Amino acid sequence: MLARFVEVFVIGFATPLTAACALPLYPGFLAYLSSQGEETALPSGVLAGLVTLGVIAFMGTVGLLFSFLLGESLTTVVELVSPVAFGVLAVLSVALLFDLDLAHRLPTKEPPQTSHPASTAFGYGFFFGAIVLPCNPGLLALFFARAPVLFDTPVEGFLGFLLFGIGMGTPLLLFGLISQSAGQRVTRTLAKHSSGINRVTGAVMLLVASYYLLVVFDVAGVSGIVTPYFDAVFGAFSA
Repeated sequence: MLARFVEVFVIGFATPLTAACALPLYPGFLAYLSSQGEETALPSGVLAGLVTLGVIAFMGTVGLLFSFLLGESLTTVVELVSPVAFGVLAVLSVALLFDLDLAHRLPTKEPPQTSHPASTAFGYGFFFGAIVLPCNPGLLALFFARAPVLFDTPVEGFLGFLLFGIGMGTPLLLFGLISQSAGQRVTRTLAKHSSGINRVTGAVMLLVASYYLLVVFDVAGVSGIVTPYFDAVFGAFSA
């Protein structure tokens, strides 16, 4: 179970760092922490923590919807949902391999503002979670494809959503704990190498999607033929 939670945390951690339309938000986020820290008694680290809690709250809300309110165990829908999700993941992986912009038509909005710095920081995080998910459909599809495979009960599924949210919020927390100039250097580096990041991410996701579609779910009836090749590839990685 620990390995499963680590997996969804890593997917969540990578989601905002590889979301093209999220990268422009980081300089504004750093400037927001700096300005709020000067205007209020709350240090930037505390504000970043509140932002992270907002991200976790958003994913917790999504987790409640999928794990409890739908009234079904994730296991009962694995045979239907997972092949479709991995099919979507394969298509999005190819798009990433060719470095296609998957989110250029998404509308952009400003984070909500209130007169209370703590609630504004929390709302910023909730808003951040809401816009990052559609900004990175590849890793989102990977998470939703893996969730039914990893978690058998609604409680486990809900905890998985929370760990995904913690992973999403962790980069924001780290950016809030380092200096503004250092954070800006990191975001510029990510933006500069975004094409390479997209291609590597696409290659890994395509491999994962192909394995589940062809071996685990055997949608093409070729599991016996391709399994040795996948075993060799994964064996090379583990070696």
